[in-house]
Amino acid sequence: MSIVRAAVASFLFSITLPLWAADTVLHGRVVDENGAPVRDAQVKAGTLWEGQTDPTGQFTLTLPKPSDVLISIEREGYYKLTNQNTHLEGVQEITFVINTVREVFQSENVNAQTSPVDVGQTQTEEHLSGTEVNDIPYKNTHSLRNALGMYPGAVQDITGGLHLNGAEENQVLYLFNGFNISNPISGQFNTLLPVEGIHSVDLSAGQTSAEFGKGSAGVMRVTAESGADAFHYTATDFVPGVDIKQGVRVGNWYPRVGVSGPVKKGHAWFSEMFQSEYTQALITGLPNGQNTRSGWAGSNILHGQANLSSSNILFADFLVNINNQARVGLAVLDPVQTTYSVDSQQYLGSIKDQKYLGHGALLEIGYAHNYYSIRDKPLGENLFLLGTEGASGNYYLHSQQAATRDQVLMQGFLPKVEWLGTHQFQLGGDLDWLRYTGNFQRTGYEVLGLTGQVLSETLFPNPALFHVSDTELSAYFLDNWRISKDLQLSLGIRADRDEAIGATGLSPRLAFSWSPFESGKTKVSGGYALTHDAVTLQMLGRPLDQTPVTTTFNPDGSVAGTPAISRFAIPHSGLSLPRSTNWTASIDQQVWTRVFVAAKFLRRRGSDGFAFLNTLDPSAPPSLLPAPNPQSNALYQLTNLRRDEYDSVALSVRQMLSGQYGWTAAYTWSRTLSNAVIDPNSPVPLQELTTFVRTTWDVPHRIVARGYGPLPWKNWSVSAFLEWRSGLPFSVRDQTGLIVGTVNGYRFPINFDLNLAVERMITLHGYRFALRGGVDNLTDQANPSGVNRVLGTANYLTFLGNEGRHFVVRIRFFERH
Repeated sequence: MSIVRAAVASFLFSITLPLWAADTVLHGRVVDENGAPVRDAQVKAGTLWEGQTDPTGQFTLTLPKPSDVLISIEREGYYKLTNQNTHLEGVQEITFVINTVREVFQSENVNAQTSPVDVGQTQTEEHLSGTEVNDIPYKNTHSLRNALGMYPGAVQDITGGLHLNGAEENQVLYLFNGFNISNPISGQFNTLLPVEGIHSVDLSAGQTSAEFGKGSAGVMRVTAESGADAFHYTATDFVPGVDIKQGVRVGNWYPRVGVSGPVKKGHAWFSEMFQSEYTQALITGLPNGQNTRSGWAGSNILHGQANLSSSNILFADFLVNINNQARVGLAVLDPVQTTYSVDSQQYLGSIKDQKYLGHGALLEIGYAHNYYSIRDKPLGENLFLLGTEGASGNYYLHSQQAATRDQVLMQGFLPKVEWLGTHQFQLGGDLDWLRYTGNFQRTGYEVLGLTGQVLSETLFPNPALFHVSDTELSAYFLDNWRISKDLQLSLGIRADRDEAIGATGLSPRLAFSWSPFESGKTKVSGGYALTHDAVTLQMLGRPLDQTPVTTTFNPDGSVAGTPAISRFAIPHSGLSLPRSTNWTASIDQQVWTRVFVAAKFLRRRGSDGFAFLNTLDPSAPPSLLPAPNPQSNALYQLTNLRRDEYDSVALSVRQMLSGQYGWTAAYTWSRTLSNAVIDPNSPVPLQELTTFVRTTWDVPHRIVARGYGPLPWKNWSVSAFLEWRSGLPFSVRDQTGLIVGTVNGYRFPINFDLNLAVERMITLHGYRFALRGGVDNLTDQANPSGVNRVLGTANYLTFLGNEGRHFVVRIRFFERH
């Protein structure tokens, strides 16, 4: 019997040993140096396993037997953890720490960028790191707004308006640390952010996750720098610049100061960044003393983090903007007396609590209060005169506007579910209360003919003071479904509700990412998204604003008929939220170890866009005047008649070198059309056409390239930025303001910019300095900023405003070495 029992015991041991040995499991968690979870980090264990972290920073690795494995972890914006030797036996829990990328110096040989061939990323997304924002010599390197020009899908129009992915500025959602920072009045991106205080900028186009709404064309997410257990400080451009163009003068000055460090080591940290801007713009073609416009602006970001416990983290932000600009609108055809001053203030206070609930579950709750105010003040009370050779008189707009947004957001990440793969469920929503006060006291303007005679006069006889409010609600559900190591789906649904117009929009989202080959060096991705735009307070306030009254005159100066009154109205029902259908497809390929190429396609079709249509004369010809100029009374009613079309194909190549060095180049073909005339002086289009026409930011061909690399000499580096693009479209008009020929049927000349900078790192008494000298517009291209567009004038179609070559000097100071 003892022999039998021994045989049975031996048999049972032999069949249970593999089961016991298979129980080798690593429950890993990836956090940053402050203990905050790092989501979407790529984790590799030798060649046996590859995955990514969930929103709580967790991942699970299962091996068939106890083993020694080399674990590598990488995430864009963090230093890569390479070949961490880990012994796995039984069930273990290990936390891995990856450090946030901060200012990188040439002595450091690390790489902070991950491969774009990441199956876990299903969105069409571009990433700008904080070091790229600070190191690449784009025009006016103090400005995040200008830094976005490095993105292949970003275009600035002739008035400075920002257009991402072929959209209007208010068709993109702008987020700062997860909260909406778009202007509550117009929906535009008017926030000044200190570039040294920015950790990263992510831009999503077309196919965006269901967690993002209120932007049919994409999302721009800005993440602030965090403090660490060591103090860091920096100062940039603390010496004023000198402008030697047309004489020696004090040039633009952009001093920035930053400090970060611990409040309590290991538990709480802060980051404080301040930026000031003194601008002195020179307008060529105007007399000395009347050819400059100046302004001052300041911005401050205070970001804090406190680890209340190992599973509970509190984040807080306070952002302040002050902006005072004089002689706004100064141009070759618009002299000093036609300009006006703009004073604006903005602040954002937010707090967000992140609670890790265990088993891969995470809950985030946040609140933010955003205040924005702006005042426009002309230099006098005379009528504004729109002549055929330029403007005169005083600008007609005198206004004070203020708005607030209170935002509450909540989102939760549920434990992973195993069924035909792994499901990571995410759900959440937000609630916004918006309030707007407008106080307008416009004077009026006259339209002058070719001989100087008054053709029409538009007055705003009664001032307007009004209050508008709105409530926005949204909710979403998302399933990130990892079917296998090589295939991931993202399935989501979102609902957005706007109480002011009584409309709800449902947004289904679908995306996939697939690595078809065993090498893992190719990724094919794409998707579909139905997206919606938010309602702007500026649009809601239009019917309560001043009523323009237009008088038309005969050639002999007598009044032609009775004055025409233009009124605006919003229907009580029947309006829908503007919507876009977005189709995306892309291929990413790793060619060599650090060389990647990509091809991306985006197709967007916008419908139900807002446009005020003159219901009494819907076929009225389009005009370029600041306000409606009808021959008879007009009733402009808000409709959903606007349609937009955008198609783009982008080809890019990127090489990552050691440290933060590398280069990228991209060519983009695109087509941007609309059936509504876009007037920058109006919150929404006032005219709807029967055919599609080019928008004023349509750029069929664009090449952008940037690079940052070492020179043969120690502590020397070189950086460059190049942009070549088609000229922007514009319309021409007759003396009365009516568009002649095709809307936006003309173009500015091709625009070309090449900026080059050389930087030297030096150490004095233990302190580090970076001295940079560079040239903007190295080839001295004209790149005109204006054109005489009035038919029949002597200078008709003459381009004006030569950009010229600019020399740039920058000094940066860092903490002790």
